[in-house]
Amino acid sequence: MSGDQRALAAQRMDAIGTTAHYDRRLALYDITVSRAHVTMLLEQEIVPVDAAAALHRALDTLREQIESGAEPLDPKAEDVHSAVEEYLQAQLGAEAGWLSTARARNDLAVTALRLWIRDQVSALGARLLDLVEALREQAERHAWTVMPGFSHLQIAQPMSFGHVCLAYAEAFLRDAERLRFAAALQDESPMGSGALAGTGFPIDRDSVARTLGFARPTANSLESVGDRGFALDFLSAGASVALNLSRFGSEIVFWSSQPVGLIALPDELVSSSSALPHKRNPDAAELMRAKSGRIMGNLHALQTVVKGLPLSYFRDLQEDKEPLFDTADTLALSLDVAISLATLMEPKADAMRAASEINFLTSSDVADRLTRERGIPFREAHHLVTRLVRLAEEHGCSLGALSPESRRSVDTRLAFEDWRDITVEDSVASRDSQGGTAPECVREAAAHLRARVIEFTARGTEKNITAHEVGGHR
Repeated sequence: MSGDQRALAAQRMDAIGTTAHYDRRLALYDITVSRAHVTMLLEQEIVPVDAAAALHRALDTLREQIESGAEPLDPKAEDVHSAVEEYLQAQLGAEAGWLSTARARNDLAVTALRLWIRDQVSALGARLLDLVEALREQAERHAWTVMPGFSHLQIAQPMSFGHVCLAYAEAFLRDAERLRFAAALQDESPMGSGALAGTGFPIDRDSVARTLGFARPTANSLESVGDRGFALDFLSAGASVALNLSRFGSEIVFWSSQPVGLIALPDELVSSSSALPHKRNPDAAELMRAKSGRIMGNLHALQTVVKGLPLSYFRDLQEDKEPLFDTADTLALSLDVAISLATLMEPKADAMRAASEINFLTSSDVADRLTRERGIPFREAHHLVTRLVRLAEEHGCSLGALSPESRRSVDTRLAFEDWRDITVEDSVASRDSQGGTAPECVREAAAHLRARVIEFTARGTEKNITAHEVGGHR
């Protein structure tokens, strides 16, 4: 093998193995973990007092530099953790070596990543709650705005626009719960696991876990450093958010299309066509929908990386960062867009009402009435109304306009006097079961949703450990 070939191989190894240029966003988390580790080593009398003080000062200085916008770390380092060590070595010389006592990059990296995910859950959860609130406010304003409800994209039953908004609000609140559950599952500190087998130094893992805001240390050092289940949990919860954002985006695209025309979007959330001046394309909703593919793909990417790995750490796990970073960034952007869409979309009440005026839209209400007032079993009532609909189509009239004789020809029990059309407003108002579309139910559900969001936020506040409390790495 020639020297040139070896040099080329080294360049290629560097290209495939170097991550500091993108995982440097973990630098502040590395500093937080390192500072907690040094504090524990000092308390356990494992490192000299002077060395611990010097490390604390250097780590604090590094944090200040990064937070000020400086770039003190070498982007060509193998990874951010190596870059931090190299920085400390340059500042402290041999004293920096004390930091590596009773730890390895394996437990350091996975702990920093868990802290990063915890902050992402907090930030994304806050956006989800903002989205829920925007939809809830729309529901309160439009509890009485009647629109057609769709099944198979066919008009099925009239309902309240507010009811539809609350449907998406419920989905996004569950997504906030999923994110929080993912954070709860990873609420353990891997620090002290070392490379894979623990350490022979008399460390205090509980102290480090408490300092970093974890509930406890992990139970098994071997599993801890090779585990990426916590990352997959985050990506899985993120994929659920993306799925619901995609569905919401599709709804916006459908509602705002010219043949449907149920809502209007502001100019800031649409784009004009390059060739067709009359078009207002719902690009914000379409792009939000499209980005869900990346997020779901990130989950599959990391699943594929992890699926063939026995215990414990392998370099394959270097590939965990980019799917995680991309999911967090893409979700944050998509949620911001969703909040704007939910806040600024304007239902066209007249168009919604007109779209609800299709023939026989309240036929199911007629069947309900026959069951409720005439004691006809619902399935039989359904079949009778189906025959009435066909009869009304033949006569070119509404159900309410059918004469007693016409109705008697279907069934003698239908020839009663108090026969009338049921309006879409009557239909919507009648569906007052819990969780139903009746305006009063929508208002009550919106108020209950607000109380649930407040309770959800309170639960999070009780557990939340802010970046400031664990070292101010934000």
